Amino acid sequence: MKSIITENGLTFKDLEKKIYAWVCQIGQEFTREFLERYDQILMKERDKEKYRHKGTRQTTVKTVYGEVTYERVVYQLTEEDGPKRFVYLLDETLELGRVGLVSTNLAQLLVKGITELSYRGCAEEASRLTGQTISAMGVWNVVQALGERVCEEEKALVEDYKKGHVHGEKEAPVLFEEADGVYVNLQEGRRRAGKKAGKKGKKKAEIKVGIAYDGWKRTGNGRYELADKVVVAGISGTREFQEYREASIAKRFNLDEVGQRILNGDGAAWIRKVKDESTCFQLDPFHRNQAVRKKVHDRRAVEAIMELLERERLEGLFEYLEIYKNSLWEEDEIQEAEELIRYYRENREGLVPYQSRGLELPEHPEGLEYKGMGTMENHVWSVIARRMKHNHSSWSRRGGNHLAKILAKKCSGRLYEVTEPLRRPVFEEGKVEELYGEILMSAKAPKRDGKGYEYPAIGHMVGLEGKVSGDRRKLLSMAGF
Repeated sequence: MKSIITENGLTFKDLEKKIYAWVCQIGQEFTREFLERYDQILMKERDKEKYRHKGTRQTTVKTVYGEVTYERVVYQLTEEDGPKRFVYLLDETLELGRVGLVSTNLAQLLVKGITELSYRGCAEEASRLTGQTISAMGVWNVVQALGERVCEEEKALVEDYKKGHVHGEKEAPVLFEEADGVYVNLQEGRRRAGKKAGKKGKKKAEIKVGIAYDGWKRTGNGRYELADKVVVAGISGTREFQEYREASIAKRFNLDEVGQRILNGDGAAWIRKVKDESTCFQLDPFHRNQAVRKKVHDRRAVEAIMELLERERLEGLFEYLEIYKNSLWEEDEIQEAEELIRYYRENREGLVPYQSRGLELPEHPEGLEYKGMGTMENHVWSVIARRMKHNHSSWSRRGGNHLAKILAKKCSGRLYEVTEPLRRPVFEEGKVEELYGEILMSAKAPKRDGKGYEYPAIGHMVGLEGKVSGDRRKLLSMAGF
């Protein structure tokens, strides 16, 4: 192989690229042949009185191995008491209208890529892998179409939940829940930010994020992961978010069997609204401690407040905070101390961790443990912020909402659900096998008869018939043709 590559002036990298392009061309031509033959089957089996043949039209579908251009029949559809319209039976069979002229496998590739890369970066990577040109706007269109479908499925799930039709199979004696929000920049103009006149900032929208799980599973020495994690996210109002959050949890867990629900949050007003009276609320440890470090500027005071929090001495905590506030002279520091006191008073019940509330928690399931809560900040980063908050990114409300929901699906380990509706079988198995055989047999061309073996080829697909030159001649020669 080394001598062949050297003699022909090819590196293995070049050889690999050329063979890959060649194989992709075979796939494109085979797909074109298959689709056109299947369209002929649909034409013969159609209701001729309803579908009137009006010729053929050409179109192109993007696949993971390149663009496939094919001809299909257009029909004039005549229905009783209805206007006439034109349809393509093949396109309706393929359900190409769901995400545009993009194959299911390519849609899956784009969805996976967009969770890590920008639209432009995703388009460039997909173009490189598939040997075709995919624009950033093309990726955006696919993601919006799929995101819209996810939103429709969410609404349907909420309606089923309200009717009492959603019942998860997983039984969890204790259900741990966390909620938080992250602000992202919007593309909808600019507004005044802050209280200082003249200071401008981008308009922002809050993406709400919710997580539910039934415990911690040990994965190694001192390492744990959340068990049966359900993640939801979106740009929405409190009521809408709460309804979908509850429906998603109910889809996974049997809520009738949950003995105790515990909610961890930063104390925002919308988070306090999503809990009911039976839910134990805990102020997120990260935000609880962060508030002290932001609002208190004396190091010794910070240490004293943190110690009182750790020892769960709430009366002493509020007495100390009042003394600290009264000792200040600067107006800004006094205001910050008052904000800290108000924040703690509004979330007083949550200052003590759930483990110290005297709750009679049911025994945890085998293989799980109950630990201290506070994973939300890490999840906000991994689910939303890492992809959507930085790199000068800005979003439309619709586009940001769609991507947030796709990212939540990924974090839940259910990214496949975004393109799952596209995976429904559209070709009849018997006809597929018949067409496979016809295409392969019609293209089979034995090169060496009587030698105990033969080299089948797809005749008109890759230029094995007719004039062969250039790189293709080199590749064919190396392959023994």
